[in-house]
Amino acid sequence: MNITLSVSGELEKLVKGHPEIKWTEIARQGMLSEAEKLKKLSLLRKFVDKEPLSEDDFVWMDEHDWHPVDEMNFKPEFIREVTKREKGKFRKIKGIKELFE
Repeated sequence: MNITLSVSGELEKLVKGHPEIKWTEIARQGMLSEAEKLKKLSLLRKFVDKEPLSEDDFVWMDEHDWHPVDEMNFKPEFIREVTKREKGKFRKIKGIKELFE
């Protein structure tokens, strides 16, 4: 697929003033970034609506090291419970030597 972009004004001056920059690659990366956001949104909607995820969905998620759960926030009560459990399990150290004592 080929896409033609029109630029004018200050952007045109900037682009023409820097021929050493691969503007096509910058545009391609921007489109790829937006396409990934749209794919994540689509998968997140499926997940929230409890629609089944396809094998292709799982392959895409593995390839991008991403899962809809990554976008979910922890519930405040869960954070409180974990914080309560972890209290007292850790100690402050003054330097790296204390790690090996």
